[in-house]
Amino acid sequence: MYEDANIVATNHKTNVLFYRDYIRFQGGHLKVWHYFNHLKNSNSYNPLICFSQRSIQDKTNPWCEVDKLSAWSPIGIDTLFLAGLDWQIALKNDDFNKNKIKLPVINLIQGLSHAEPDDVKYQFLSERAIRICVSNQVSEAIQATGRVNGPIFTIPNGVDLKVSDVPLSIDEKNIDILIVAIKNPELGLAFEQRLTASSQSIKLITEPLHRPIFLDLLKSSKICLCLPMMAEGFYLPALEAMALEAIVICPDCIGNRSFCIDKYNSFMPSYDQDSLWSALQTALLLSKKEQKVMLENAINTARAHELQHEFRQFLDIMHNIKNLW
Repeated sequence: MYEDANIVATNHKTNVLFYRDYIRFQGGHLKVWHYFNHLKNSNSYNPLICFSQRSIQDKTNPWCEVDKLSAWSPIGIDTLFLAGLDWQIALKNDDFNKNKIKLPVINLIQGLSHAEPDDVKYQFLSERAIRICVSNQVSEAIQATGRVNGPIFTIPNGVDLKVSDVPLSIDEKNIDILIVAIKNPELGLAFEQRLTASSQSIKLITEPLHRPIFLDLLKSSKICLCLPMMAEGFYLPALEAMALEAIVICPDCIGNRSFCIDKYNSFMPSYDQDSLWSALQTALLLSKKEQKVMLENAINTARAHELQHEFRQFLDIMHNIKNLW
């Protein structure tokens, strides 16, 4: 650790520095927040956070009530935690570049775009780091590049089961079909128009919402039609909908293949309008018994992905970081 008067050691705890460029709430920020809290909830680590100058510090920001560092510096830090474009702040820092061979870096990889040569994040794969991928599909994609410098671990995204403390029965839900189309608004609008003449209660989401509002909509929905990007690293909203006991329709977007199992815990059609429409009609015709079986399977899937599993796997890596580095 490099000593610095601005970083005060908390007993014997290890200082871990995070960084975020927070313009609006996104799933990627949520998962970094989860990892931040894994360390905060441990007895051995002291997570610290610094934000870009343009970052928004409102109630949508999970760190809004957390003390923040005024400037990013590796001085006084034991381990760096980088995700997405965070590498840019590190690689521009002289102290990091002088000492990076000594300073362990945890690199959270959340998307398949890291493995695409035209993506700016591709160049960061050659930087030495201990990488944590959110799905096997992401792990396989970055390994296939042949550029990865350092060990790779796969920790499937965890879901916060506290959001489902008081679930609603399907008869208590007041939204028949929730269309989550933040990442594909045009297709979402097409489905809304197609369903206009139906008797179902329809709710379309095309813009990010304050998280409690979004979770309340999931909780109130009988069917959740998810429209992710064509290629996702994981896609957490589908798993959250399962935890909140909605019948999930989520097309194959690569990163959801480990937890969306077609006709078992969800419907997982091909990603085209006709296939999605067919799956939606099938979901609407499920009997009470069929609904119950699918929802039970979905809840069990969510429980298998609870945050505690993610916490344990991450802490195992952190406790072994000296050997890994």
